[in-house]
Amino acid sequence: MKTFSISFITLFGTAIPLLAQSHDLLPEMVVNGTRKTQSLTSPDVATARAAIAKIAGGAEVVDAERYLRGRSSTVADTFALSPGVVAQSRFGSDEARLSIRGSGLQRTFHGRGLRVMQDGVPVNYADGSFDMQSLEPTAAIHVDVLRGANAMSYGSATLGGAIDYVSATGLNSPGASVRVEAGSHGYLRAGVSGGFSTGSADLYASFTEQTQQGFRQHADQDNQRFFANFGWRFNDDLETRLYLTAVRTDSELPGNLTKTQLETDPRQAALSNITGDQHRDYDLYRLASRTTYRNGDTTWHLTAGWTYKDLNHPIYQVLDYLSNDFYLGLDATHEMRLFGRPDEIKAGVAYSYGATDTSNYVNVRGHRGAKLSGADLTAINLDTFVENRLSLPENFHFITGASAAHSRRESERTFGNGANYASDFSNFAPRVGLTWEPDQQTTVYANVSGSYEAPSFSESTTVSGPNKAQTATTFELGTRGNRGPVRWDASIYRSNIDDELLTIVPDPSVPTATATINADKTLHQGVELGGEIDLLGQSWLTEADNRLVLRVAWTYGDFRFDNDLTYGDNHIAGLPPHLIRGELTWENKDGWYAGPTFEWVPEKSFIDHRNTYSADPYALVGFKFGQRREEGLSWFIEARNLTDERYAATTGVIENAGGRDSAQFLPGDGRSVYTGLQWRW
Repeated sequence: MKTFSISFITLFGTAIPLLAQSHDLLPEMVVNGTRKTQSLTSPDVATARAAIAKIAGGAEVVDAERYLRGRSSTVADTFALSPGVVAQSRFGSDEARLSIRGSGLQRTFHGRGLRVMQDGVPVNYADGSFDMQSLEPTAAIHVDVLRGANAMSYGSATLGGAIDYVSATGLNSPGASVRVEAGSHGYLRAGVSGGFSTGSADLYASFTEQTQQGFRQHADQDNQRFFANFGWRFNDDLETRLYLTAVRTDSELPGNLTKTQLETDPRQAALSNITGDQHRDYDLYRLASRTTYRNGDTTWHLTAGWTYKDLNHPIYQVLDYLSNDFYLGLDATHEMRLFGRPDEIKAGVAYSYGATDTSNYVNVRGHRGAKLSGADLTAINLDTFVENRLSLPENFHFITGASAAHSRRESERTFGNGANYASDFSNFAPRVGLTWEPDQQTTVYANVSGSYEAPSFSESTTVSGPNKAQTATTFELGTRGNRGPVRWDASIYRSNIDDELLTIVPDPSVPTATATINADKTLHQGVELGGEIDLLGQSWLTEADNRLVLRVAWTYGDFRFDNDLTYGDNHIAGLPPHLIRGELTWENKDGWYAGPTFEWVPEKSFIDHRNTYSADPYALVGFKFGQRREEGLSWFIEARNLTDERYAATTGVIENAGGRDSAQFLPGDGRSVYTGLQWRW
């Protein structure tokens, strides 16, 4: 595979500049007018921010230029400065705990509780789960983050909301680029990308390969990702874009340590992970499309996707899963006048279907032994939503909406013992919101929204059988905007949750029997604050030769049981109450930047719902230095964890640690240095 990958990079890197220089092949490559620079299917950063500004709740557009100033590998890199997004890598790898407002907070792997998309088409499988390894930040022009029920207009009704990776295209990213990153722990990441347009068509493609030995033993990774999209503009009002994704990822799993092991030698791997040669390896292929059609005051979007995944996963057993997932969605936005006021209504429907063939084998040093079980799993979802935004006097906007969903989870045993089941889940979730714009630079918002999440296969196949769907009502108040040298994005929220999917004791009379089932009532509440201030006092509305910028993302979450018979008002384990990340950088109009970075978890975080044992607080300091240029050479040097702190980047979650040290700690990387070069032409 490595030979193929290196050859592909060489061929691809050679072909792109030749295409770009060939006037015969690309006679219309240089054009004027917005038609060639604006895509109907792939909005640019400014268009995305204008859409986000209408949302009555917490939302953000992450420009790719922000995270490309340093190592750009994991979701922790991408969302380091995003308020409300907790992205904690398991061991410096792609796999992480990715959570918004406590969504899927028990998962340090194979995410849940968010709708993750590429260009509006879900990356999630039909059961709601998703893989971080299938995401490629360097292939995106921007990433949209819609926290909580604010993602309803994206078709998402989950507690956490939605994240949409919007692809670079031949229109917004013409030319070619080569990027190489290298650094500590055997880290090497190389990528080549390029795009062009001719006539009514445009093409963009990227290929990346990443290898690393990892900070810990038994933590090698080897990933290859290919992303391509082809757009065709039939006329000014109709455009179709096709997407192709191919991913191959091989990841060793070093496993969890006790706190004592972490403090003694954070580089070590769990013995069982070595003897069982535990991995998570898969091949994935994805075809998707997005068609946009404007008909007067109505804009239609038709999306479709198919994902094929072949998983080989030696853990306590060897899991062999082969899945096919299909998605089809249609939504429309119509602008009109209602009661004499501007009004915008958006509605959509989506259908998804997933079929997974599963087989479990005895793990013989990472290889398949005797077959233990087999099953055919089926996930089906039908989702609809409608949302209306009515403009009122004095720059108020009134938002009403609702989503309805029906989901089905089936399991048919094909080998071994085990019960078959088929469970249906349905829900209706309303939404009411209000925005006020006292001036052109400030928005104040409030909303009350419902959310819904059916269990994924990981929850619905536990020993307790199928679970109820998780539902919640969320109250939110916030503001975003800019004033002189300050820009901000701040939200406070409170979610009253019924039937949250947690690993708890199903029957208090049998305290040793735990399973992932529905808790009774739980509470998630918190603060999401992101801000940046130019300490030199210069306005963000004007260009400045030099700035001294302090950026901070503070995520506070108070997640707890609500008068539970077993757990009372205990904290729900899994996430630290406070996560503060930021940087202080000098920035020059010519693209230079330099300054310290920091991450601070000031309070302990419990590893068990009984609140008997916890991970320790920690503080990390780093430094960045580099230059970003639109063309030519860009580069960076980034140092992380300069004090070589020993800390738990994240932890596992158990029901009861009994006050004793437990193997639930995942050490963060020690002192690390990375450098990167990117040439764009």
